[in-house]
Amino acid sequence: MTEVPDHLLARSRARRAALGLGGEGGGEATPAAEAAGAEVEKAGPTAAAKPAAAAVPAEVAPKAPEPLAPYVEANVRRKKIPYWAMPVLAFFPVWGVLYAQTLSKPPATAASQLDAGAVLYANKCASCHGGAGGGGVGRQLSGGEVLKTFPNIEQQMEFVRLGDAGFDGKPYGDPSREGGARTGGGFGSARMPAFKDSLTQTELFEVVRYEREKLGGEKVDAKALPDGPDGKRAHANGKPYLTDAGVLVTSDGKELFDKDGKLTTPETVLGTEASSSG
Repeated sequence: MTEVPDHLLARSRARRAALGLGGEGGGEATPAAEAAGAEVEKAGPTAAAKPAAAAVPAEVAPKAPEPLAPYVEANVRRKKIPYWAMPVLAFFPVWGVLYAQTLSKPPATAASQLDAGAVLYANKCASCHGGAGGGGVGRQLSGGEVLKTFPNIEQQMEFVRLGDAGFDGKPYGDPSREGGARTGGGFGSARMPAFKDSLTQTELFEVVRYEREKLGGEKVDAKALPDGPDGKRAHANGKPYLTDAGVLVTSDGKELFDKDGKLTTPETVLGTEASSSG
């Protein structure tokens, strides 16, 4: 065991007395205590400062959170749909289907053949034949005049397609008409233009039908009007005049006109498709 010098022991006793642990005036210190105090004195002030250096460091303040993007912040603030409303929203599509089934269908807006014929007549024929068919630059159609010239609709459609150029100096229409048959180009200086290239076959049928039924007063047999007077006109045997493709056909389904616009069966037309107008 190392012997502690007396001056260190004395210093240790003085330190202990200052701390109230005994020493001078406070009781005799034990040799072991004196030895421990001497060791502290021997180590010097650095050893005494060590406990303070071992103190717990101050707590670091938490880092502030980064700001949210504007669209994320707006989504956070937006009010959410409450859970009780979810079943109501889920029922909306079913309600929409049920509601749609209760609505009535709008009425058909497609123009009838006679309505379409009236528009065509006003745009292409009235300037010559008059708004009511009374005649003028062109021949009179009203008062049954058009029916006297053309006993059946096929003959009139052929004349409208070909015009005076197709019958230039030749008779057309009913040869037994009072005063004889009409002659192409024989009505003053006016000449009937050809509409072969400016009217479709559907339009031709519509405008001629209007001239005969609305202006000329033709009475069509009910068998030719299965859907009523404003419906589509058919042949006397009930077969349609127009195919779905808009082509005029005879009562047995053959094309009514050839490539030149003339009737394909002129010899069988007269009288076979005549109306019941007397």
